[in-house]
Amino acid sequence: MNIEKLQDLQAIANVLHSVLTIYPELDLINTFKDQDIVENWPQLLVTDTNIKGLTHLKAYLAQWTGDEAELIRLKLDYGMLFYGPGTPFAAPWGSAYTSSSQLLNDFSTVTLKQFYAVNDINIDMRTNEPLDHIGLIFAVLSFLLNKAAEDPTNPLYQKTINELLEKHLLPWAYRCLDLAYSHAETDYYKAFSILAKEYLLYLEQTFELNPKRIAIYR
Repeated sequence: MNIEKLQDLQAIANVLHSVLTIYPELDLINTFKDQDIVENWPQLLVTDTNIKGLTHLKAYLAQWTGDEAELIRLKLDYGMLFYGPGTPFAAPWGSAYTSSSQLLNDFSTVTLKQFYAVNDINIDMRTNEPLDHIGLIFAVLSFLLNKAAEDPTNPLYQKTINELLEKHLLPWAYRCLDLAYSHAETDYYKAFSILAKEYLLYLEQTFELNPKRIAIYR
């Protein structure tokens, strides 16, 4: 894969990390609008579904004025989707899908931690967020894609990316994103749920991945 394509993939992973890891802030939404993220979104898969995602995002940004009430609605949507109160609609942690008990920091979290240790991947944790949070995994993916773009002849980065996706993200991420789309109250999170899923499908096809088959408990 050429460097430009790797850079596009890295940029998308970085955006998805920003959108999915923390509550939305004015600066992020304003940046998306000012930089016309819809028109500049890399065209990886030109599918009806991908176009639908960008249409949702365009509609949201077109009506965005940045007033406090809008931001509160967006924060409430994020909170209900990914944090609760109670059980979130689209829990962002892998163990919520891969553990029969749906406990956080369960076996899948432990194996991901071991994977990071073996590959010298250090996560700067400023909160007690479980490592298998979908937004944090997108941050690691962004880091690895950037490394691959810097040294495209080194097969190690592609091998690490493939393992991260096949074993630690793809087995459950599609379910998480489907739930996020079906429960989202705003076009913003409907958009990014679709775009994230299409992005992962592109990676799965392009890198010829074979995601680990597991039981999903949500």
